[in-house]
Amino acid sequence: MNGLKKIKISAVSPPFSGHLYPLMELLLPLLNSGMYEITVYTGMQKEKAVTDTGLNCKIILKDKPSALENIANTLKQTNMLTMYKQFRDNIKMIPQIMNELEEEFKKDRPDIVIADFVAIPAGLVCNKMKIPWITSIPTVFAIENKTTTPGYLGGLYPRKGFLYQIRDAIGRFAVRSAKKILAFLAVKKLKLNNFKLYNEKNEETIFSPYSILGLGMKELEFRDDFPEHFVWAGYPVPTFDKNIYPLIDVSNFRKTVFVTNGTHVLWGKKGLVEIVKKLSNIYPDICFIVSLGDYGNKEKEIKKVYENMFIYHYIDYAVIFPKSDYIIHHGGTGVLYNCIKYNKPSVVIPHDYDQFDYAVRIILSDVGIIANLKSEKSVIKAVEKMLNRSEWKNLEKIHNKFEEYPYDKILKDEIRRILQV
Repeated sequence: MNGLKKIKISAVSPPFSGHLYPLMELLLPLLNSGMYEITVYTGMQKEKAVTDTGLNCKIILKDKPSALENIANTLKQTNMLTMYKQFRDNIKMIPQIMNELEEEFKKDRPDIVIADFVAIPAGLVCNKMKIPWITSIPTVFAIENKTTTPGYLGGLYPRKGFLYQIRDAIGRFAVRSAKKILAFLAVKKLKLNNFKLYNEKNEETIFSPYSILGLGMKELEFRDDFPEHFVWAGYPVPTFDKNIYPLIDVSNFRKTVFVTNGTHVLWGKKGLVEIVKKLSNIYPDICFIVSLGDYGNKEKEIKKVYENMFIYHYIDYAVIFPKSDYIIHHGGTGVLYNCIKYNKPSVVIPHDYDQFDYAVRIILSDVGIIANLKSEKSVIKAVEKMLNRSEWKNLEKIHNKFEEYPYDKILKDEIRRILQV
């Protein structure tokens, strides 16, 4: 491999745990091999999390320490207006991000760049500087459909029949039209005159033309119309984030249920706590442990609500999942794949973003039970069904498949293929 010369990798991700952490987990085996020099570019609030693993870290937008982190945090459920505001806030930062990345890449001279799928400026800079790059994407259905049921339309189920073919075609047209409008606004604002949203293969240019690493399992996906250079890599569940927590003694309880709705859905925290209060009264012999996903306040004291209900501001999945029997969650990528890895049945309550599309995949693969956020009865009934169910054959089957994805080897193979080393 070029003699003793290390391959230099620059990795770019927003400072969101669901994007950054699986990318870091993907990179760590390469770092430990001693054959690669790796630098991670992200937001300031995740600098320590990166450097604690031994990875080099460089901060994007150092003069705006919370700008990136705050974009995805929502005080109310997203709609077209809030999505437009998020897009507008993103657009404002792109020129500065591109300038910073270009300057850093000129100094570091990476052999290859790995960019999270929402780190679009990284791809634009790579194209400009002619640096080969790889897209890492945990939410694989964000890639535009060519022939199948589209995502981000409230959770459409794949169906057979002419009427559903029409529905899907209209849905794909709606998604593509929305992207074209956003791209037009971005190009106009940023004066990216040479930017084209689609290439000659009619594929999106915001994803790498070299390699797209799908951080997930094909067993959970009904789509098959991905680009030719798309590769299933498996999901790199983060194992490095294991802080020491004063864990609650659950030995006196029949079962333990961990409850979370992730980090970004701020508007859903209060409602989640209220429903868990009701559940803890219905099941006094079960311990409910709630995480508010507030990483910045993870050192704060644990709150004891009832004898069988405790609230953490934040707790690492790698710590709590092995201690739990069941999970109640929102349907985010990371928590879903933790359920798969640790073979934990779950009740899924979709809140926002891509969670409704994940709910479809969870039902089709039978790895969890879906509840309606707007119906307290639905949640209580789903939890009862989960607790009373004795067999989870499909969950067990997909759990056993989880370890069959050697994501580190797949990444190494893709790097070698692209760089021809």
